[in-house]
Amino acid sequence: MDKENRENKSVLLYTDWAKPLQSLPLEDVGRLFLGILSYTDTGEIPQFDNPVASMAFEFIRLRLDSNIEKWETVREKRRAAGALGGKQRQANQANATFAKHNQANQANQAVPVPVPVPVPVPVAAKAAIAQTSPDTPPEQPAAAPPLPPSLDGLETSWRELGLGRRMGPVVQQALRAYLAAGLEDALIVQAMREAAEHDVKATLPYIRSILDRCQAQGIHTLDAWQAAHRGGGGKRVDRPQPSGNDFLADAVERPRRHKRKE
Repeated sequence: MDKENRENKSVLLYTDWAKPLQSLPLEDVGRLFLGILSYTDTGEIPQFDNPVASMAFEFIRLRLDSNIEKWETVREKRRAAGALGGKQRQANQANATFAKHNQANQANQAVPVPVPVPVPVPVAAKAAIAQTSPDTPPEQPAAAPPLPPSLDGLETSWRELGLGRRMGPVVQQALRAYLAAGLEDALIVQAMREAAEHDVKATLPYIRSILDRCQAQGIHTLDAWQAAHRGGGGKRVDRPQPSGNDFLADAVERPRRHKRKE
């Protein structure tokens, strides 16, 4: 992820990481720690010469992604609560002003009304206003750039599956990387559906585990995934020779067995 999109600057360390790190040299442990800090700050996956260090980082990355996703959710809730609190303060101020004016009217007291003081406009500003066409609409604030069509469709599926009201920057960056790697939109939606049906707590790590496994197996479409995980879509496999033992192959040569008399 781009550094400007990474707003979380803290890392939680867990004691259960110590066991997989004990088998590594201290030099690799130091590189792994720097990789954890770099991944949290930039989202770039570090590369290690030691394959054991790479496996340890993949184990740690699941916990890092889960913490980042939880932090994004908390931040979004705080932002919504702050906006709601601002509206409530405005409503309280309006109610207080109304009550004050009502009390003044009941007591037949004059309520002072503030009179706006005209502000002198410079001559240069008047000339600029005079040159402006009355039909020219006022400039509107720049809207947020729209999401790419594929990512916009994935966010719609994210909401419909009940995974959240919106995808955070971390989720958007992860799914954008899978799209760039050639994974089909329908395959990514299927990974979302699997996470929703299993009601997992760490949604993004679960989706990543499915899509990373697809990339490792060379699976890029939903049809290929269903063929690999659901027995080839129910197609029958005919073999030139029957599997197992043929019970009737030696029926003529076998001696007849008689039922023993009681």
